Amino acid sequence: MTENGTQRFAALDGLRAVAALGVLLYHFASWTGRPALFAHGYLGVDFFFCLSGFVLAHAFERRRIGWPAYLWIRIVRIWPLLVLSTLIGAVLTSRSAPPFWPNLARGLLLIPRLGHPAEWTFPTLFPFNPLAWSLCLEVIVSALWFPLRRLPDLGLMAIVVLSGAVMAWVALGLNGVETGWDQATFWLGVVRATFSFSLGWACWRYRALAPKPRLLAPALVLMAALAMPILSGPILAWPILPWNGLFDFTCVALLFPLLVLVGAHDPKGSVGALCRTAGELSYPLYALHWTTWAVMLRLYPDGWKPLLPLWFGVLGVVVAPTAAWTAFRFYDAPVRRWLGSRP
Repeated sequence: MTENGTQRFAALDGLRAVAALGVLLYHFASWTGRPALFAHGYLGVDFFFCLSGFVLAHAFERRRIGWPAYLWIRIVRIWPLLVLSTLIGAVLTSRSAPPFWPNLARGLLLIPRLGHPAEWTFPTLFPFNPLAWSLCLEVIVSALWFPLRRLPDLGLMAIVVLSGAVMAWVALGLNGVETGWDQATFWLGVVRATFSFSLGWACWRYRALAPKPRLLAPALVLMAALAMPILSGPILAWPILPWNGLFDFTCVALLFPLLVLVGAHDPKGSVGALCRTAGELSYPLYALHWTTWAVMLRLYPDGWKPLLPLWFGVLGVVVAPTAAWTAFRFYDAPVRRWLGSRP
């Protein structure tokens, strides 16, 4: 994983691919009516935020570059696939998500649909591309980070502590950190992204304290964390506590930063090549797996049902990476090269 010619951490590319796969399995299990499978896959988003903080600090903390140029680099990285997924979603769901043109414009510009939802409702921020909520939060936090990127360590620690205190309250109160994707909790999502991003930023600052680099163990631990069942009820004779919230917060606050630190290296040979290839496909896989699923549902002869056959979900796990590779190879990479060459 690299930005603009800086040192590449290929192992982090591999870990990002593991997180993307965890999110995909979480969604496909839920969308087929089996939410207990890969029940913590949503934490892959928090890992993305932490990884983003580390990588952007690595690339830009001391680099002499203006804010507009930095934002353009981020636009080139994110927007081509965002546009593709939003347009496909608009074609497939236009009738079920009015008003069409305002929602399309918001989706293409990554402007969340905010408002005052009815009580106990959780409308999506991006009707034509629901998964764009995390991209929106990453863009907001990374854009605000840039002018603060040389903040003294004390200021960085203040951000970590304050956002961490809010997220601890959220995790214990909601028994988890799965929030920020809808109108009702958008601002909690901003704090969620800020906490993990700032932890990744801090990891870059204190990377000298990292243990010896590894790849296999962090990948296995990350996958195990994402596959963990939802924790509820008494555990080991302890009374009923927000165990799931404690698990989520521990992963976000401690485990994921440690995995980023341990994974910050560049393996050579076939392992490095595999990590780099997987990393290239991780963002297309995340950005397009909802639209891939929506297309599959339109082609499924029996129509959508609350409980879809298991084979349909397994088929999606095959089709989604294929669609991601095709989009990356023939659309995303060429468009980004063209945009990157613009003066």
